[in-house]
Amino acid sequence: MWPGNLLGTVPKGWAMPTNATPMIIGVPNRTSFDKFVKFEANATEPVGFCIDLFYMVLAQLDYALPHKFVEHNYRGSYDDLVYKVYNKTYDAAVGDVTVLANRTNYVDFAQPYAESGLSLIVPSKYEDSLWLFMKPFSIELWVVSGAIFIYTMLIVWFLEHRSNPEFRGPLKAQICSALWFTFSSVFFAHGERVYSHITRVVVIGWLFVVFILSSSYTASLSSLLTIRRLESNLDISSIQQRGLQVGVDDDSFIRNYLINVLNFKSENIKTFNRDSSYTSYFKNNSIAAAFLELPYEKLFLGQHCQEYTATTRTYRYGGLSFAFPKGSPFKADFSRAILNLSENGDLKKLEEKWLAPLRECSTNVTDSGVESLSLHSFWGIYLMCGATSAICVLLYLIHLLRTFLRLQQVHEASMTPSQKSVWKKTVRLARYFYYDEFEIPGRCPTIAQAPVIDEWGSSKWEYVSPDHRHISLPA
Repeated sequence: MWPGNLLGTVPKGWAMPTNATPMIIGVPNRTSFDKFVKFEANATEPVGFCIDLFYMVLAQLDYALPHKFVEHNYRGSYDDLVYKVYNKTYDAAVGDVTVLANRTNYVDFAQPYAESGLSLIVPSKYEDSLWLFMKPFSIELWVVSGAIFIYTMLIVWFLEHRSNPEFRGPLKAQICSALWFTFSSVFFAHGERVYSHITRVVVIGWLFVVFILSSSYTASLSSLLTIRRLESNLDISSIQQRGLQVGVDDDSFIRNYLINVLNFKSENIKTFNRDSSYTSYFKNNSIAAAFLELPYEKLFLGQHCQEYTATTRTYRYGGLSFAFPKGSPFKADFSRAILNLSENGDLKKLEEKWLAPLRECSTNVTDSGVESLSLHSFWGIYLMCGATSAICVLLYLIHLLRTFLRLQQVHEASMTPSQKSVWKKTVRLARYFYYDEFEIPGRCPTIAQAPVIDEWGSSKWEYVSPDHRHISLPA
């Protein structure tokens, strides 16, 4: 048995609290965000995130710790709360106390349970832009998409114009038909019939590209229409230069920090004592921005994500923690317990209980750095579509060339020497590719003795164009 009637426990070298002389714990009577700690009317003990955390730490200790919570006068600052721990008025301070360098000269802090930093809160707004509908895709992606559109249009025209009556007629009408077919396919509303099987392969590849692009565009545009954008000209420097009013917590160290470190003018700083005051002052334009510590910023935006947003945090502090007198043995035990709670996930669960954002804010996007979709994300499907179309055209050309050479061979014996020249053959080849005609100038057209079967030109695998084929044979 150790002195103080301690059984099986090594003494701390410190007067241990007993039921007769419990540990006196100072608790802030009022905080700007009462989710951390607050005293409710007719309640014997405070409630909040910090109080639940304190009890979770006690459950981790291997000894009892009788205690008594004492309300710290709300008119006193957090520095005054820390000083009362220093002069032994309180045996500890439990609450949202920020670890600062000058405060460590008077008290010891346990392991911080939350990180801390200075955050600038500003009203958010939609990004208004005449060309917002263009932003989902980068310029390179729009250019390549337009190029693959024209490329597919030309491929479909080339494969269909010999056999499909809807792609025949004057050249202008043919181009319009091909353009309308490709454009309407973007909305899956094309009504023109496709005759060639090989054209169907090209169209399937194009429709796959259209499906991927339209889905990606819709998702990206939806994000852009709902995302909030920071006012680009409002930061710490511009606030100081323009002399705008800012708001801070009245019992926080931030006011002195803004004056002494960031060189703000005291007349441009307004102080508040409740989180609801920030929204009211924002709405009546009394302040242009508010400075909050990181834990309060998360809590504030968790409730008001639709109206406000935060800038990047560039000023860091020691975090939020519990304060103990210098040399207190409880500091090490509390630090170890907080680390255990953090590692096993209990601290995260406690945050979700007290500090969870509203449902509509839990997935709210506040990042202003959303980028347009780039070509890098789609080069694979473009390559696949382009290669498929190129292969189809190559196979079609090979087939047409072989058919032309067979016709050329059949009628070569009846041709004059002038008709066998390279130029005449080139002209006949061009007319055969474009008009589906094999014509020998100066001869009367006759019916071919043996028709040539085309297995590529129609859905029936029959080389018969809707227009009559004219083949001129020797008389």
